[in-house]
Parts: sequence; structure tokens; C-alpha cells
Amino acid sequence: MKTLKFILFTLIATTILSCSDNSTEPAFILSNESLAGDYDIAVLNIDIETTAEVAGVAVTISNTAIVGDTFQVDVIFNTDGTYSASGQYRVVSTVTPVGTAPITDTEIIVFSDSGSYSVNAVDDTITFMALGDVLLAGTFNVTVFNETSVTLSQQVEETIGDITSLVNMNLSLERK
Repeated sequence: MKTLKFILFTLIATTILSCSDNSTEPAFILSNESLAGDYDIAVLNIDIETTAEVAGVAVTISNTAIVGDTFQVDVIFNTDGTYSASGQYRVVSTVTPVGTAPITDTEIIVFSDSGSYSVNAVDDTITFMALGDVLLAGTFNVTVFNETSVTLSQQVEETIGDITSLVNMNLSLERK
């Protein structure tokens, strides 16, 4: 009888614990219509690693961290694939050359940017074609997209002569 009770208890416990919530809502689909709206910038972080080629070997010569704050920026996405972004914000840049002390600088950025964008829902990317001062340019990966926020990341490699910069940018937007 104890074995039967144990089996019955195990069966009931397994049934209760294996029940799942079937009321999950569908994912928020990336499209011009779902992206359209007025946004504030919440986060702007840029990391830059600069390397030089020495005797065929890439050697890091500096690391730069740029952090934005005090955002007074309006970013507007329209359903027709156009956007505008304007305002001002502060950036604190810390450049750390290899072997020396970090150098910190603070700057207020005032800009006006507009252009067009295209959404790729399959790859979860947005490509910006800018016309003015550039905050948004190139292709960004969409890492978070929901009714209230959009988080974009971009990795770009730029080479001038023997100097290569790897730029990682993260930008979070909050819907107004």
C-alpha cells in the first residue's frame, strides 16, 4: 500500500510541476510600423580598441571608453522609413594609451541628424542612411525590441594605414 501511495504522490507532483503557462504573448515583430514613434536616448556606450601593425603583428596601442549621459535628444522613426534625431548630450571619453595613465575629457555634443532607415526583421537589423551630423549611421543589430524600448549594437572596424580601430557601440532608446 505504501508503494501505491508513493507512486500516486509522485504522479500528482509530476503533473503539477510539469504544467506550464500557455498564455505567452507573441513576440513583438520588428517592422517600420512597430518601430515608428518618438524615443529618448537612455544609454550610449562606445568602446574603441586601437591597434597598430608592427612587423606583421597587431599590437594594441590604446583603449577608449565613451559614455553618454544627460540626454536631451529626440529620435523620431516614421513609418515611411525616415527618421530624425536632434538635441544634445554629454560624453565622457577616457583614452588609455598602453603604458601611460588614462586621459579623460568631457564634451557636450549638439547635433541634428536625419535620413532614412531600412528594417531587416529576419536578421534583426536596422540600417541607417544619414544626411546630417551622424549619430546613427550604418547597420545596427537589434538586441532588444519591445513596446517600450529598442537596444541597438554595432561593431565597425576602420583601418587607416597601419592603424586599425575596432568600434563597439551600444545605444538604448526608450519610447516616450
